[in-house]
Amino acid sequence: MSKILIENDSIFLRKLNLKDNLDSYLSWINDKDTTKYLRKRKKQSINDLKDYIQYNLNSDNYLCGIFKKSNNLHVGNVLLSNIDKDNEHCDIGIFIGKDFWGEGIGTTAVVLMSDYAFNTLKLHKVIAGVVQGNTGSSKLFEKAGFILEGIKKEEFKINDSFLDHLHYGKINKNKNNG
Repeated sequence: MSKILIENDSIFLRKLNLKDNLDSYLSWINDKDTTKYLRKRKKQSINDLKDYIQYNLNSDNYLCGIFKKSNNLHVGNVLLSNIDKDNEHCDIGIFIGKDFWGEGIGTTAVVLMSDYAFNTLKLHKVIAGVVQGNTGSSKLFEKAGFILEGIKKEEFKINDSFLDHLHYGKINKNKNNG
């Protein structure tokens, strides 16, 4: 098992690995409601998930499972990617199993992972993208301290409709701008 990267009283985040039980993850990634706003919406297999995990393990990305402390239950994932050490920023993404929506777990995970990006990776900014209409994710990022910085017009296609892509950012207020 991978070591815990960061935690609070209710959840912990650790890198996913190939030994993890991926059954719940597979059911979430193949659920149309859960994946409505993801870039990849095709049916995934266990091997697809393992390839994705391996890709992230071999990169500078942090693909972390979100686990409840009370029972070690895997409830979702949070990803730091596109880590740019020169410009001191990265992207963040969140994916919560539908059974756990509305519990505040996603907000907590984003706050913890942003803190990790700021305090451990020493980054200045964390960036998130949300597809227009995904009000749950917009609210999550706003509760986590992200600010809507701009809108990329008609950048995301769902069915036959082009939707705007909302660009959120969170600045490390404790970092000297230097």
